[in-house]
Formats: sequence, C-alpha cells, structure tokens
Amino acid sequence: MYDVDAVFAAVDDRTVLFLALGALALACNWYYFFECQRLARRDRCAPMALWATTAFMGHDGSYLLNYDDWFNRYDHWFPQLFWVGLIVTFTFECIFFVQTVRYGREENAPGMSQPQWVAYCLGALVTGVVFWSVVRTYLDDPLYLMTFLVTFGMCAPATLGLMVRRGDRRGVGAGQLWAYLGIGVFYVGLTSIVLRGPFADTVFLLGGAVCMALAATMLVVYNRMPEHVVKELPRHSSLAPRAARGVL
Repeated sequence: MYDVDAVFAAVDDRTVLFLALGALALACNWYYFFECQRLARRDRCAPMALWATTAFMGHDGSYLLNYDDWFNRYDHWFPQLFWVGLIVTFTFECIFFVQTVRYGREENAPGMSQPQWVAYCLGALVTGVVFWSVVRTYLDDPLYLMTFLVTFGMCAPATLGLMVRRGDRRGVGAGQLWAYLGIGVFYVGLTSIVLRGPFADTVFLLGGAVCMALAATMLVVYNRMPEHVVKELPRHSSLAPRAARGVL
C-alpha cells in the first residue's frame, strides 16, 4: 500500500508538524479511552461492544508484540514512539474487557450464568485475536497506518448501537464523544498532510470522512438522549452502585 522508507522520509521532513498532530491524536485517543472506562465504571455497564474490544486488543497487542520490528528491523523513532503510546491504549483495552466481563452479562446475555458469560467473553477474545492475526498476516500495512483508521472507525458502531439500545446516556459522555471526533480530525490531518502519498488518495480520505461523520452522528444522538437515571437494584446485583453494596 505504501513504501515504508517514503513514510519515514516524510516524517523526518515535517517532524514538528507530525509530532504536533500525532500528539493531539494520541491525547484524544487516551482521553476517549479514559472516559470509556470511567463512564462504564460509573454506570456499571460495558464500555463498548465486546467484538470491538477484542479486535482492539488483537490490533494493539500485536503491535506491542512486534517489538523487534520497530526497534531493530526499522529502527526509526516514529514506530518506536507509537509503540510506547500503545502501551497506554492496550492497558485501557484490557480494562474494557474486564469491565465487559463484570458488567456486561445482565445487559447482553441475561440468560447466561456468570461463568457461562466469562467463557463466552474469553472465546470472543480468542476469536478476535486469531482473526486479527489472519488480517495482519495478509494485509500490506507494515506500519499499521491504515488499520489504525479502521480500528478508529470501529469505535463508532461499537458505541452507537449500545446508545440506541439503552435509550439514554448510560456509559457515554459529551467529552468522550468530542475526543473521539478529535482523533479523526488530527489523524486524518497527520496522514493526508504530513505523509501524503496513498494517504491523500480519495478512498483513504473518504474513509476518514465516514469516521468523522459517524463521530458527529454520535454527538447528535447523545444530545437528543435523556440523562441516565440510576434505578434501585438488589444489593447482590453486579450492576448495583458500590455504595449500595457497602463498598467504598
């Protein structure tokens, strides 16, 4: 899809702009993920769809595991810096998975027992990692530049479906959704302005436009939804507020 040396040359030619846009995109990503886990913990719900969490873990986990590529094979500061940044995102994704296991059963599979739900989530994780490995093996995207846009775009349908089904603002917030939009603006700017080449092609730009349109759609849906009202739940329920269960 692209020449790795040409990407590194473009990064070195526009280092300041690349660092500025990259830092803004990554900061938005970190804040978006932070809000996902914070709001999920506050409202006792899954932060996003399970299929998306498992795909993200496969994507970022494989980047971290490919340490030798970034620090020995390519030996360029860009993928090395990105490797450090993905330690944070992968940590959040592991938290998402734990939250889904803990809070997701009563919303997504009330007919299952908790052990059955745990087994289901673990099976989904294995499936997501395996299929991501298949995609990664045959996809011509050595620096993960295209797949980052794809995984970014997956966040919207992974969240929008939950918003519509819940019918209120449970598990989502305005700051979270604005940060999601910021990821798209800054990442598409980074790739199309700094890296150029195939990242300035119509198809890639169209993908970025679709992602930002989805982000705007989530903001519109959020603004039209009522606030989440916490209902009285049994003390033994996994969704009951911690204070109601005597946990400080």
